[in-house]
Amino acid sequence: MKPNPLQILRSAKNILLVDWPGPGVPRALLKAGFIVFGFSPKGYSKARLAPNPIDGPSSFPPRNPEETGYLVFEKLDGNPDAVDIVNVYRPEGEHASIIEKHVLPLHAKVLWLHPPITSASTAAIAERNKLIFIEGVNIAEIAAKLN
Repeated sequence: MKPNPLQILRSAKNILLVDWPGPGVPRALLKAGFIVFGFSPKGYSKARLAPNPIDGPSSFPPRNPEETGYLVFEKLDGNPDAVDIVNVYRPEGEHASIIEKHVLPLHAKVLWLHPPITSASTAAIAERNKLIFIEGVNIAEIAAKLN
């Protein structure tokens, strides 16, 4: 049985983004009430919306009238304790390493590939590790349905 992305999001609280196609993805997740973490080569960060630009961390201004606040990523000293979902927007060749270095150590139950990323081999790795696997569905669009 194919997992229901809306039900998966309803049961989640913490989401790790391993890259994303634009600031609309973390914004939509924050707006839907999730705790959002990001990962880049510089390490883990936590996202939040701030009323003004912040010196130091990565800060992205609103891009349209519907968006409020600056999207800010503040670097964490370590990694999050645990996440429910890891959403990946990276090439297939990196997926096995992402599962090994992020999904499993952070005790995520869901591996979600952000479109247009898909991968039969990643689905097989997810199945071997007893992970719920979602692909072909934009997590930000599903999160918007929660509001």
